[in-house]
Amino acid sequence: MDKYFSPKTRLSFAWACVVVHVFALLAVLLVLRNGIPPGDVATRAAFVAENATAWRIGWALWLPASLALVLFFAAWADVLEYRAWGVIAVALTLAGALIDWVDETIWIALAPDLAAQFASDAFAASAYALWDRAYVVISMGLANGLYTIGGVILTGLAFKTRGFPKWLASWSTIVWALSFDLSIAALIGDGVLIQIVSALVFIAFLPWVVLMGYGWLMQNARGDIPVSRTTFGAVVRSMVPKHPIPMHTVFRECFLVNFAIKPEALRPLIPKPMELDVHGGEAYLSIVIAQMDQMRPAFVPRGFGITHHQVVYRVVGRANGERGVCFLRSDADNALMSIAGDWLTFFRFHTTPIKTKRAGNRLSVDVTAAPRDHADIHATYDLASPQRRLPASSRFASFDQAKEFLVQLFAAFAYDPLTNELSVVHIQRGEWNIDVVDDKRAVYEWMQRGPHFNTQNARLDSIFYVRAIPYTWHTLEKVNLAK
Repeated sequence: MDKYFSPKTRLSFAWACVVVHVFALLAVLLVLRNGIPPGDVATRAAFVAENATAWRIGWALWLPASLALVLFFAAWADVLEYRAWGVIAVALTLAGALIDWVDETIWIALAPDLAAQFASDAFAASAYALWDRAYVVISMGLANGLYTIGGVILTGLAFKTRGFPKWLASWSTIVWALSFDLSIAALIGDGVLIQIVSALVFIAFLPWVVLMGYGWLMQNARGDIPVSRTTFGAVVRSMVPKHPIPMHTVFRECFLVNFAIKPEALRPLIPKPMELDVHGGEAYLSIVIAQMDQMRPAFVPRGFGITHHQVVYRVVGRANGERGVCFLRSDADNALMSIAGDWLTFFRFHTTPIKTKRAGNRLSVDVTAAPRDHADIHATYDLASPQRRLPASSRFASFDQAKEFLVQLFAAFAYDPLTNELSVVHIQRGEWNIDVVDDKRAVYEWMQRGPHFNTQNARLDSIFYVRAIPYTWHTLEKVNLAK
């Protein structure tokens, strides 16, 4: 289905709707509520006369709010099926906006002058009181009723549109049910009920618009969008900028545990625009087990960093003509770093106990993940006789060939199927002076009996050991893959 607006334009309509409504609501709270029902009309007219300039500015802020709602509805209809019904919904919303613009123009141009004559001119007092009552019915009753009908139509289309998040459609139902209640309260003239329901409407409406923007209006992908991308948690995460600042650390000690995997087992786990880099008919996933020294924003002094252990599962591949890695899972033993990593990166962090113990020339690592994750690690690395010779299990012809393929990778990739954007983070690091070591226990549960891999489709190829490597992650770059 062709779309009239770009994803960024649709998102900008959603944000414009939220921002102008916030300013308009502030105008109500600070000024307009003192001049609109409920309450004595003479007292309210006196307030309008004494604060005419603020009153006019306050109503002027509602003019773009109506326009923003029309644009938001147009953006919503743009990514729904049954386009003809969407046009009808937008037309009804536009009709409501035209009514509101007339009402707001009267409040701005005529009402302050009538209010100034309210106490001395009977005709002005009658005209003001008549408009005061008519506004509630015309704007809150009729215009809002048209917005509501338009919203109900689009909500119905949302439930019928393939892939549209059901939780978001259900939230839409709540918004328009409350909006319908507001119209009823206006038609029966219950001023107190109008205030209560209006507050509930906007409490539900404003966050819903933002979530709609990031959870559906950004749609640009061809084909089906994975349900996992449009869950509530995934949508909220997508709103948080990823890799917003450069980060720096030093890998005190690092083990690169390299697994050779059958490509058919690994390919479904990598993002669509990324291709596996295959050597000898096998794809490769490396588990990076490292102690991160003073991890911090690159511009922050070293003393403010956090030292912790981290385990990363990364796949070797290429995207957009560049070799790099894709992160399938990450674990950290520091809760702050795990939470920050989960929300501010695309590295998929979990908070997991990671214990290390040194005994002579052996270093033991024990990772105890949640049972359902099947990601425990129990390893004992023999550091007594590091070498530059690959083990017999490796399929690489030489040490240098293995290093080039598994280590010389300076980009990390992620993909958003909703926006069809490839995200890239480049790294700058020191040289890997690699030793090859042996593991006396070699329990890597995620690779041997986890949810995706087992001893039939994954085998341990080699283990590299390095120390004291400075690392800097740069800020996120995005590549729009839409054609």
